[in-house]
Amino acid sequence: MLIGATLGYNLFKGDRSFYLPGETTLGHHQIEMACDVCHVEAFQSGERMQRTCMDCHAEELELARDTHPESKFTDPRNADLLQSLDATRCVTCHVEHSPEITGNFGVTMPEDFCFHCHQSIAEDRPSHADFAYDSCSDSGCHNYHDNRALYEKFLAKHLDEPALNRNPQLRLPNAMALWLKKNRPATPLTRKNHDGSNIRGTTPDLVTNWENSGHATAQVNCSDCHLENTASSTTPPSAACRQCHERQSESFRHGLHGMRLAVNLPAMQVRQARLVMRKDALHKVLNCTSCHDPHQPDLTSAAVDACLSCHDDEHSRNYKQSAHFKLWQQEQSGTGTPGSGVSCASCHLPRIRKGKLVYVNHNQNLTLEPNSKMLRPVCLNCHGLEYSIAALADRKLIQSNFSVEFITKHPSFDLVRQRLAARKSKKSNASPINPTQ
Repeated sequence: MLIGATLGYNLFKGDRSFYLPGETTLGHHQIEMACDVCHVEAFQSGERMQRTCMDCHAEELELARDTHPESKFTDPRNADLLQSLDATRCVTCHVEHSPEITGNFGVTMPEDFCFHCHQSIAEDRPSHADFAYDSCSDSGCHNYHDNRALYEKFLAKHLDEPALNRNPQLRLPNAMALWLKKNRPATPLTRKNHDGSNIRGTTPDLVTNWENSGHATAQVNCSDCHLENTASSTTPPSAACRQCHERQSESFRHGLHGMRLAVNLPAMQVRQARLVMRKDALHKVLNCTSCHDPHQPDLTSAAVDACLSCHDDEHSRNYKQSAHFKLWQQEQSGTGTPGSGVSCASCHLPRIRKGKLVYVNHNQNLTLEPNSKMLRPVCLNCHGLEYSIAALADRKLIQSNFSVEFITKHPSFDLVRQRLAARKSKKSNASPINPTQ
């Protein structure tokens, strides 16, 4: 009875890690305590598990140039392929709680799984005859799902581009600046208008900071964020911010920083990260105000200082020795071209333009793994495609934060050049049609 009571308590109120059969993947470990997000039903069928996967990942797959959609494998003409690999189910390749067989991108298939379906690749493309069986997914070649910047026509379109564009510019105007340009109130709020006197912790310095912020300019008063407007105000920061910053808040809840909030778990603590973090930051809780001071919103600080106050891995530590950081410093000092500076957020939380709307996508997962997803929204704003792919394929270069010399050419482009030359030769050697025959 004691054992049963212990198991029951841990399942519903205690430590659910007691039930984990093995370590979860990097993409899911933040929500591993919310078991019922994935395991909706006890002993659920494969079809039900597939719907669970798609509940979270369907939108991202729709945006991707997915070369292996489910429809390909439900086509009767490809039925024989399913004998080797049931590609209609996510869990065929992505099995949780199996760290001993889990590789990059949470894949749990052997490294030669591409070979099951592509055994004749050397016949179809002789240029691939000498490639290793496990090299298909090397950066710059093929991804199973997302190939938005790796397909042949796209590579051909960007052949022979210079390493650096003539007018490299990455950063779009921020959303607040654009909103104020269009909707700037005639009378911004001042300290005389603030209504936060009854809110616990209000000080003259906070009021001064607020008065000089974009919030006051946009007529956002204290009570608009501190919804209860009392000395015991407990409004969660994310709930208050979401009133105006809905797109940013929603994307934050899809990324590693905020995904716990999306499944009703307490906000992530820095100590729960698997990357190397600063020891003096382990106690921090991640929400909107972790990076953005609501009384003095400073997007410059949020783009660099906020990141480096927590992240302590080799890539992060080397940022301030990189050419990107030098450009960032020059822009901030006024000696650089506006939009030419490259911050942490420039690459990992890029600004997205939707028509006339600009917003920061706070889901950093969209530009991380595979890192080729960064090419279109980030790298190509400043660099040529071959240079960018070569950089992202070099793991040591990434660790140095692109601060050392590297080989700027990539074999994929040589293959494309060979294919184009062969087609041109074949076309020129084709026998002319005799209209009299």
